[in-house]
Amino acid sequence: MTPVIGICGASGSGKTTLLTGVIAALKASGLKVGAIKHHGHAGPVIEPAAAQHKDSARLAAAGAARVALAHAHGVSVDAPGLAKAGPRALAARLMSGLDLVLVEGFKGAGIPKIEVVAPGAQPLLPSGGQLLALARRGGAGSEAGLPVLDADDPGAVAGFILENLELAAPAPEPVGLFIDGQELPVNAFVARMLSGALRGFVSALKGGGQAGKIEVRLG
Repeated sequence: MTPVIGICGASGSGKTTLLTGVIAALKASGLKVGAIKHHGHAGPVIEPAAAQHKDSARLAAAGAARVALAHAHGVSVDAPGLAKAGPRALAARLMSGLDLVLVEGFKGAGIPKIEVVAPGAQPLLPSGGQLLALARRGGAGSEAGLPVLDADDPGAVAGFILENLELAAPAPEPVGLFIDGQELPVNAFVARMLSGALRGFVSALKGGGQAGKIEVRLG
């Protein structure tokens, strides 16, 4: 079963900002990551009033349990039968084949989670249970028996998630980082991020798609 972890917190606490950074960091480490956002006020994806959705909405109204609309930007799916499903069920039904699914919201769900807390605010959730950590801007140390992560450092939060979920990220390729001729040691997570980011950038360049060894020199 695909591991699921939640990023929750009060409105305006910075959940989405942290989540986007964590997703980017995990992707750079070589993992395939899915995301589910809980929205209490959203309407159907396939909106009956929208001209481009008219025929698809008719199929849903006829009783289809699930309707997929394929378009130039991807595929939109309406699945009313999953409206009350929890994050684990949604991940199992919609996110197969991924290494990890991150969930925004669902603070009451029984999944491991990290709560993002705004500056000066108090956590919403009690410590213990499946609350793994708190994340605050500039955070460090511990609070209420929980580790406090720096919400401004999504790479560190991503590393915490990998460690606590015991995910087997792909082994990093050899990476050497030198500053003024002196080698700067990097751990496996940083090595994966550096190699993933560089290879992603180089692959977009003409002639860079089949790059083997890459050397970058600055200064």
